[in-house]
This record gives sequence, C-alpha cells and structure tokens, in this order.
Amino acid sequence: MANTKLDMGVAWTTTTGLIGANKDTISAIAGLFLFLPSLAAALFIPEATTTVPVGGSGGNQDPQVAMQAALDQMTALYADNWPVLLAVSIAGFIGSLALLALLSDRGNPTVGEALSTGIKAIPSYIAAQVLSALAVGVVIGLPLGLAAAVAPPPVVAFAGLALVVIAIYLFVKFSLISPVIAIEEVRNPITAIARSWRLTKGNSLRIFAFFVLLFITVVIIGALVQGILTLILSAFGGAVATIGTGVVSALINTVMSVILLVVLAAIHRQLAGAAPERLAEAFE
Repeated sequence: MANTKLDMGVAWTTTTGLIGANKDTISAIAGLFLFLPSLAAALFIPEATTTVPVGGSGGNQDPQVAMQAALDQMTALYADNWPVLLAVSIAGFIGSLALLALLSDRGNPTVGEALSTGIKAIPSYIAAQVLSALAVGVVIGLPLGLAAAVAPPPVVAFAGLALVVIAIYLFVKFSLISPVIAIEEVRNPITAIARSWRLTKGNSLRIFAFFVLLFITVVIIGALVQGILTLILSAFGGAVATIGTGVVSALINTVMSVILLVVLAAIHRQLAGAAPERLAEAFE
C-alpha cells in the first residue's frame, strides 16, 4: 500500500489548529520544562549562549588553531557544568515528549498522563537518538575518513558535499522518531527508527522542503527578534541586561521548539493516518 503523500498546507493548518486548541496546556508544559530550564542555563551558565570568535583574540589566527581552541573551551564548559546541562537536557526531553503525547490523536490524554508518557519514553528516546547518531556517523564518517586518507583535496571536498546530502536525507528519515515514541508509544528504539523510516517513505523531499520553509519563516525571524531585543537590553547593562537577555533567549528558543514539535506531530498525524481508536469511534 502506497504511503500518504504529505500535504504541506494541511500540515501547517494542523499545526496552527493544534496550537490554538491546546495553547493553555502547551504553555504550561513548555513553560515548566522548556522555558524555565533554558532560562536557568542562560543565567547560571551565560558562556553557553556566547559565540567563540573564529579568529580568537587575534584576527589572523590559524582557523584550525581557533577551531581547536573553541572545541577545548566548549569541552571545558560542559565538563564544569555537566550537572546543570544534564538536568536541562532531561527536562527538555520530558517536556518535548510530553507535548507530543498531549497532541496525540490516539485518545485525549490529560497533562498528567502526557507527562507520565514523557518520563517513561526517555530511555527509548535516548537509545533511538544514540543509534540514529551512530548510523549517521558510520555512513558519513567512514567514507569521509577514507577519502581524506587516500584522495586529493578536490575529491575530498566533493565527497564531503555528497555526504552532506546523505546526512540531510538521514535526518529527514529519522525525523519522526520522537512522535513515534511519544504518540504511538513504541518503546523499542530500533522499531521506532524503522517506523519513522517507513512513515517518511516517498515523502523525504516534501518533509525536507517543509523544514526549509519552517527554518526561513520561524528560525530566521526568531533570530532577528532575539538579536534586536538583546541589543536593546544590552544598552541597560548590569543585571537588567543579563536577566533580560536570558529571558529573551529562553523565550525565543521555547517558542521555536514548540513550533517544531507541533509540526512533527502534525506531519506524523497526516502520514500515520487515523488511529485505530478513532476509526473504531467512526463506526460506533
């Protein structure tokens, strides 16, 4: 049986409809598990939100040296603050999976049930993400490493571009792992990966195009708004600038995360079709 073809217009309409119909519960979960942890990270670890200059303190520094310095600084940052960053990540996992569970068309879960689903789904979600990341690493890393070892630079550059395309394709194929785990309650990570692969079959280009449009309309606008507000707040200096910048950063990141999660739920709902419970209701 052929897969349903994704209709981007329907997916976006579903997204806005889900947000409008569930704005109170979405706000509560997102505020508690996405906004507050993000704000805490911005206030207690402000270095995590700053960008390390590629050229370092000197504009003529070797790019490789600057990249290594940035990597060392980031490694030290995570080593020094890993408990806070781990707590923020776990809170984000719970909030994201709970939001997806809340938007399920397989019944009408309460907020408590959605949160319970989010907590129970964390091991499966982490395992699936690790497995998918390993798969991408093997598919991309091994060929690139071999090419770098035996081929001239132009060939390596061409191979790198080809592998970027493959990486994007794999990203699209794995994009529905979280809705499969949270909404369909699939707990086997390998089964979740396979299910995401099947759901996206025949729709990879459409999903990629939808993500690109989403990036242009949401991420770029969010970045511009954040940049303008941060610039204004920085003029006040001191605690006002620090707290205000943290609030703006956390709020923008939360809004963008919520939109992405609801988009994933809308795409999953369209490609997965009506849940068995909904079909049963139609014949009652």
